[in-house]
Amino acid sequence: MKTPITRRIFFWTLFISYFLITGMVLFFVFGYRHDTKQKIFIHTGSLTLKTNPKDISIHLNDKPPKSRLVNIINDSYLITGLRPNEYKLSIFTDEFKTWSKHINIHSGVSTELWNILLLRENYERTKFNITNIDKFFPAPAENIFATTRQMGKTLLVHVFDTKKDESINSFVFPQITFTENEYENIEWSPTSKDLIIPVIKTDTNSIKDYIIAYTKTNKYFSLSDFITYTNLRSVRWDPEEKNAIYFLSANKLLHTKLDFEEITLLPEEFATDVIAYDFADDGIYIMNTAGEILYDSAKKGENFKVLTSFDIDNSHNNYRLISYDNHRAIVINDNGGDLYIYNKGDNSTYAKKLGTNIVGAHFSDDGKKLLFYSPFEIFIYFARDWDTQPVRSEDQMQSIIRFSQTVGNVHFAKDYEHIMFTTGDELKISELDYRGNRHTDTITALPLDTTVINKHKVNKVFFIDTMDEIERGLMSIEFPEKETLF
Repeated sequence: MKTPITRRIFFWTLFISYFLITGMVLFFVFGYRHDTKQKIFIHTGSLTLKTNPKDISIHLNDKPPKSRLVNIINDSYLITGLRPNEYKLSIFTDEFKTWSKHINIHSGVSTELWNILLLRENYERTKFNITNIDKFFPAPAENIFATTRQMGKTLLVHVFDTKKDESINSFVFPQITFTENEYENIEWSPTSKDLIIPVIKTDTNSIKDYIIAYTKTNKYFSLSDFITYTNLRSVRWDPEEKNAIYFLSANKLLHTKLDFEEITLLPEEFATDVIAYDFADDGIYIMNTAGEILYDSAKKGENFKVLTSFDIDNSHNNYRLISYDNHRAIVINDNGGDLYIYNKGDNSTYAKKLGTNIVGAHFSDDGKKLLFYSPFEIFIYFARDWDTQPVRSEDQMQSIIRFSQTVGNVHFAKDYEHIMFTTGDELKISELDYRGNRHTDTITALPLDTTVINKHKVNKVFFIDTMDEIERGLMSIEFPEKETLF
């Protein structure tokens, strides 16, 4: 029996329709759209966003996008089906400033922005119960700080617990002033219990000295009273041996166990011809008078290996050595600000002068970036290839921002893709993402020349500001917003 013609027509209609619809769906799924004006098919792009805070509204060219998919695993947003073009991207939510920049969407490519940070309109300040302070210095413990106050020729040092909101130790040093060296700070022991305080003795012709203070016993000692070495500098705790220190005298690096029951300490000579030294997780590093950077992984001073050498002026010892590991280290000449870098990268090894008039620098936690700055400009150097968008190359350097006013308190934000700094009476933040307009904004107003400390683990920024227009006290704000998994 033959199949009726109507049934055959119906069957073939369904068959052809299936392939037509399937093809159209697949065309759509793979990002193709029909442009009615040009009468052609266009391969669209997409946009992936990750923001802090996460509950946000998104506009493209001042309109909500048609698609906005949420990735629950990493809290990102995916916007698909975008025609290749330049867009104005705006992100906003209640109580936060609007974030915006111009981005380019490319055919068949996902443009990714993983570190969008919105700032609050106003940050609530936490005031701590400690006032009349000049400076403060963080301990390894997240909630402990040492604060200083100079009262004539008497130096006051308080150890303050922000969690308890109270001073847990106080030291009074008569005939003592705090160091005038802007690169020297109070150094905490690894246990956050003991302090090395750089000072000047006003009763002995302004001789530079170091006070060793113990919070457990409230005892303190002047180092110069127990050693015969003079011209002390760069006194630091031994990162491994308890109650032991390293220090420089002339160009000798010495090490001693602290035993103040003895009349005189007997330091051991660790290395000679030393201009500067530093510690990293994998050993001790020194720069000698020949301009060589050496390291000893065993920290015994017996088996130094040469990493590199620089042509330096060894007529003075105003150098700082900052080491990340035996593949990355920098040297700053504080007589002129020359910055040198040694970087054994994945593609090549670099040993060169990186900048001049530099006043500060430090590596990111992963060692892939170096942040450094002059009085008016901030730079970033990439020690390793950075494959996440925006892609950056090993040994690449960028200028982040430049001001007519001086910048200070320059440091990485928690995500290491933003830079925080002060200029004038503002605490500001700028992103490293150079695509479109590099976004820079003000976090909060601060007094001139105040100190700012960023405690990443607790999402808090600490600073000194005037309380009730009378006293200078320690304060903090929560920054950035705390993130949750969902």
